[in-house]
Order: sequence, then structure tokens, then C-alpha cells
Amino acid sequence: MLDARTGKPLSSESAEAARLYLQAVDLILGSESGAAAALDRALELDKDFAMAAAARYYVALDVGETDAGVFREWAVRAALQASDWEREHIEVLIGLMAPTAAARARALSYIETMPGDLLVISQLTRNMFFYDGPEKLQTVLAVFESVEATLAHDWAFLARLGFAASEAGQRRRGRALIERALAIRPQALYSIHALAHLLHDEGAAAESAALLRDWLKRHEAGARNGQMYGHVQWHLALSEWQMGDRDAAMARYLAYCAPATTTCGPILTLADCGGFLLRDYLKSGQPRPLGKDVLDHIETVWSMLGHPFVALHVAALYASAGDIAGLKRCEAGIAAAAEGDKLAVSLALVSSLLYYVKGEYLRAAQTLAGISPGARIGIGGSNVERILVDLLEARCQARR
Repeated sequence: MLDARTGKPLSSESAEAARLYLQAVDLILGSESGAAAALDRALELDKDFAMAAAARYYVALDVGETDAGVFREWAVRAALQASDWEREHIEVLIGLMAPTAAARARALSYIETMPGDLLVISQLTRNMFFYDGPEKLQTVLAVFESVEATLAHDWAFLARLGFAASEAGQRRRGRALIERALAIRPQALYSIHALAHLLHDEGAAAESAALLRDWLKRHEAGARNGQMYGHVQWHLALSEWQMGDRDAAMARYLAYCAPATTTCGPILTLADCGGFLLRDYLKSGQPRPLGKDVLDHIETVWSMLGHPFVALHVAALYASAGDIAGLKRCEAGIAAAAEGDKLAVSLALVSSLLYYVKGEYLRAAQTLAGISPGARIGIGGSNVERILVDLLEARCQARR
């Protein structure tokens, strides 16, 4: 059987295992339910199916399974019997799971000759969104545009190109691409999440809420265990909150988006949790004690505190609880971290929140003013994070 996107043959003795693998890749790219189960069944049918083992490692790592390394070892072992292209795919994909400059360079070289390998492209660009700093809006879009001739009619590609275009400020183009993706595969969580991001950036809370409620009525049953299900619910909770229905928004957040209830992986869970609770605190001025699930989740991501994205959201959680000791702990953790080019931004984000909670609004505003527009883009993630920093800065200015 041929791989649907690359046109290359899959090395499996079981046609059903190959079919399940292809189904699982679509589920992964759509952030939909069932990828792990499909891959587990494929591996039951063909224990030497290296591509399925590599994809299963991808899923396990993405959602934070503690035994993800088992699938990595399985993929490496099975790859010894795979074809040359499959071995290269597996090596490149595994390399991107722990990103380095060498892994990135190899992936960029690989997709020049394999522009249909969307699983590799997807992970490469995710890394770029998180690590590429001020250049990421251009580097991510450039990667997608470089393979457009090959994947121009692929729903999963269209959704990603649309998201990248909208993040780079090309919202009309981005929306048209995302809507094309949804027309082809309307159940894809990734695609509806991309449209929700675009609407958030445009300040269209009512349109977003109506869109997401309608989508959930149609597709929730098949999406409930999808990796981005909690995040899509977060977008709806955020829209409700922006429209003034705080009680409904908080109830939805607790039911679907909190660390104890979400389906998302560790980093996205942190972003949803920290972003929602900080917004509520900035607007209401009412600190809210952190639950055990939130405190436990902070420890899960603590080792990454030196990255501005993690620093912002961990500090946001402590700030939302009025926890000055927790914020000082963040400052100390960053100070103790190994050297890195983003530590100063991480520290500025944490310190500004500490000053805000202490009521030192002018000092908080001055600290935020020192974070350049480029450094704000380099926080990582999407425009949602930059808007969150803007909200904090606006509150500082209003209260100074």
C-alpha cells in the first residue's frame, strides 16, 4: 500500500495495518480521537511496522504518556527492516521530538525531496512556532509555501497554511484556506481551532462562540477524546468570557480545560489554564486559589521555566492566585537556569506579574515596555500570547 501523501510504499505485511496507519495519520493531523487505538491495532497486526511505531511515539509524546520511550525504541528497532525512505522519515521525525539545530537542518533538507511528508512538516513548524523567535512568522509560512505545489488540495495542509498565514497577518487569505480545509474534512479539531484563533485575533467573540457551538453540536461525539478538544472548548469559554458570561465561561473551563479535565498535552494545557485564569484575574481583580491539579501541572512543566512561553503561563497561574511567593519562586528558578538567549524575557514577564500583584503598576508597566515587539513574538505559541501580554500592559497603564 502507498502512503497517501508521499506516494511511497509502506513496508507492512498487513494491508489492514497499513490502512490503520494511514487512518491514524489523518487523525493525528486533525487532532481527532482514535489515533493511538488505530496505531496500537496496526502494531498488533504487524509488530515490525516501523512507521506505525514511529507515529505511536509521536502521539505518546504529544499527550505526555509516561512510557513514550517504549515506542521510540520499537520504531528504531523495526526501522532496521524498513525501506530507505521510511528509515529517513523515522529518523527525522524522532529527531524533531527533541529539537536541535541539527534536527531542524536535517528536516528542512528532507522535505526538499519529500514535500508530501506532512507529519514531519507539521512537527517541524510546531517547533518553529515555539522556538524561532521574532522570525517565526516568516519561517513557518515559508516552510508551508515551499511544499504548497505538492499538498495544495490536502485538507490538513490547507488548515496549517491558513493558520500560518493568519498568524503572519494575512487573515483574509488564512480564513479562505481554513474554510477550504473544513469543507473537505469538517470534523477536524485542528481546522476548527485554527479558525477560532483567527476570530480571536479579530476580536470576533460572538462569531467565534456561534461557530464553535454549532461545530460542537455536529462533531463533539467524534472529537471528545481528540488532543485539541479541550483547547477548542477553551476557545468557546474565552469567547463566552469576552461576551460577559463569566459564570458559563468558568464552568466550561473547569469542565473541559483545567488540568484535571482537559484532553490536551502538557504545554497546551498550561497555556489554556494560565491564559484563562490570568485574564479573569486581570478583569475581576479577584484572586482564585490554585487547585491541586494546577499546582501539580506547574511541577510537570517546571524544568522548562526558562522558556518565555512557559514562564509567562506559570507566572500567570501564580498571579491569578495572588501568590507572591510563587512568583518569587519563578524568579529564582529562572535565575538558576542555565544560560539562554530568552532568559531575560522570561524574567521580565515573571517580574512584571509580580509587580502587578504587589500593586506596583508603574514598575510593572516599565518592565513590560522593555520587551520589544520582536521579543514578544519570540515568546512562542501564537498571537494569543502576545494579546495576553498586551492585556496585562493595558491593565498596568490603567492602574498606574
